[in-house]
Amino acid sequence: MHALIICGGTPPTKALLESHIAKADLQIGADSGGHVFLGYGFTPDIVIGDMDSFKYTNHENIKVLKLEDQNSTDLDKALNYALKNGAKTCSVLGALGKRIDHQQKNLSSLVEFHKRFESLFFEDDYGRTFLVDSPYEEDIPLDTTISFFPVSGFVENFISSGVLYPLNNVRLEPGVQDATSNTVTASPVTLEFSSGKLAVFIGDGSKIK
Repeated sequence: MHALIICGGTPPTKALLESHIAKADLQIGADSGGHVFLGYGFTPDIVIGDMDSFKYTNHENIKVLKLEDQNSTDLDKALNYALKNGAKTCSVLGALGKRIDHQQKNLSSLVEFHKRFESLFFEDDYGRTFLVDSPYEEDIPLDTTISFFPVSGFVENFISSGVLYPLNNVRLEPGVQDATSNTVTASPVTLEFSSGKLAVFIGDGSKIK
């Protein structure tokens, strides 16, 4: 079962949203993310959150679940709801952009829930962001933009191949060594690391070029 969640960050284009709706068995608005569905003429299965942002005068056809727990974010609430209702895979739109504090917390949620889904990724019109375990191997089209970055402070003994600027046994750490804005040059792309939480960005969206 596949769930689609929309958060309150930069909204997707209608084309991207429609492509995800076509694959989703469960559609969730995380508080103000509900407005994105409605703004494009779609009705989510449910809107979840503390309801501090979702303001809609006609709720007759909108299922709303208000959860006032301030120890979890609206995205956390939506992810937990998806899991409880049988979702095995999940895509999240609107998790990035706008407020950087919200974006950073959403990345933290990506780390927290990574192991609980078979597949969990953030997507926007620039591409996809997700966590990987070591070793990682994936066939990715040549010339695709790809970036690697730690979301746990650092990633140890990082090795990458199949990219224009490969790295061999380095420590990825903000302000010291990064691995962003690379390019796929061979398939498959392979990654290895001994510890840490590694996020990957694949720039395959309509706005990447």
